[in-house]
Amino acid sequence: MAERAQRERRWARRFFAVVVAIWVGTASAFGVSVVNWRQPISVAQFALMLVFLFSFACVFAPRVFSLVLPPFPLPALSRLPRRPNVAILYTTMNDVVPDCMRAIRPTYPSDVFVLDDSSDPRKRAIVDDVAAEMGFRVARRDHRQGFKAGAINEWLRSHGPSYEYVVLLDADSILPRDWVAHTLRYAEHPENADLAIFQGMINIWNTDRPFPRTLAPTTSLSHDEWERKMAGYLGAVVCYGHNVMFRTKPLIEGGGFEEGYVSEDFATAVKLADRGFGSTFVPLHTWEALPENVRGFVKRQNKWTRGSMEFFSFVPRSRLPWWKKLMLLTIPWGHIAYIAIMAAILLAVFGRISTVGAFLAFGQTLLAAPLEFIWSIPLFRFIIVLSLVTSAFTVAKLAQVRLGFWTYYRSRTLSKAIGAIMLPHEVRSMAMYAIDRKRRFPVTPKDEPPMTMREILGVGRGMIGMALLVVTGLALWNPVGLYYNVLWLLPFFTSPIILHHYCGPRTAPKTLANGGHRDLLTGPAMATSLDRARLRW
Repeated sequence: MAERAQRERRWARRFFAVVVAIWVGTASAFGVSVVNWRQPISVAQFALMLVFLFSFACVFAPRVFSLVLPPFPLPALSRLPRRPNVAILYTTMNDVVPDCMRAIRPTYPSDVFVLDDSSDPRKRAIVDDVAAEMGFRVARRDHRQGFKAGAINEWLRSHGPSYEYVVLLDADSILPRDWVAHTLRYAEHPENADLAIFQGMINIWNTDRPFPRTLAPTTSLSHDEWERKMAGYLGAVVCYGHNVMFRTKPLIEGGGFEEGYVSEDFATAVKLADRGFGSTFVPLHTWEALPENVRGFVKRQNKWTRGSMEFFSFVPRSRLPWWKKLMLLTIPWGHIAYIAIMAAILLAVFGRISTVGAFLAFGQTLLAAPLEFIWSIPLFRFIIVLSLVTSAFTVAKLAQVRLGFWTYYRSRTLSKAIGAIMLPHEVRSMAMYAIDRKRRFPVTPKDEPPMTMREILGVGRGMIGMALLVVTGLALWNPVGLYYNVLWLLPFFTSPIILHHYCGPRTAPKTLANGGHRDLLTGPAMATSLDRARLRW
């Protein structure tokens, strides 16, 4: 609709004006105060910082806007004038969660299909038992061509024309019983007729385990900054591939789900957008399970990293407006920026030479007048000012969404430990995308056993190797660099201890597998999908 497109264009101009202002402002401050333009190493670091600072600006701008914007007013009907046919597809491949299957009890009349690509006879038997108990239909194939997208497309060819809407669930997905009915109130509104994808807001339900419980609360930040607000104002292309409702007709007419990508969800959303059908978040909550330890997290993140890099394959050649392309490309750009800032730090270590005498002299001056000396160093001054500014906005955001500081701090501490251990895996996933285009769909493990310290160190062996390389460089090549890099080096040494705390033997469930699904899935938080935001303003 023309009015929607004009509104989105206006907001895109405002949003990216702020992004550019943040990017240019931080880059200028860094370039003027920190960069030695006569040293090639310093100039190279500045180029890498430009990559990182653009990603920082794209992440920070939504926080700025979300502090002052109200939730996006997506039009909704007060009641449904008709009863469109709805199908719910529960997709699984050797990862069925029986209690999640049993939780599919929508108040709106819906036909439920289980698309089971499992090869494990035990998992197939569980699917058959629960499906018989619940009255669900099971669809199986004698091949796995196209993976999840292929299974959905086969269902679309066989059953799709009989339904106006289809809801997609992963094996660990949970929809509150009223989610389908409330989503239809948005989908059936005349002003939303050009939208084909209605994505639910996703929360974490397996909070009986320390690892997901610690990470889960910070979803309230992304809910408010992006899903509840900015994505709607900007008309962003969104689709997570699960906990989502599609209009069936445009999906079928467009050839179904894209089977050529790991990121088939976003590729399908882009294909639909090219045909004039947009996507949106609905202010309705859904649930999924987070990996229960860093082992599963790494497997999932490797898939996501590769899927994000695929955006460079299909987004630039789409017919999307410039701002929608740019918003999508900031996702893989974030992965590149993560590598860029690490490369800049490695240049700081190996790109300069210093002596032990200089190291001792630096330390003596630091001890004599720590505050004055730290402030006199341009790089430290830049980091301090930038940290204070971003922290002020973060504290304001925590207050707005009523998220406790210590809850946020614990989550950030664990996130930094994960980030440290993930760095070599990120590099590998990005490199493998460039070298090997064969798609792989690792299934995130469910009901994982706790990890020993030896297992954690095994997952983090790339991180350990990198840390040893840097320490060797600091000791033999550039001792003074330790002062400049100690803060980012610390997570490399503390992350195994932190991860052992959240993933180690003490985290073993004490009741049912995964700690007791039934208690979690019948909690009051899942009684309704309605978004009752507890915002202070």
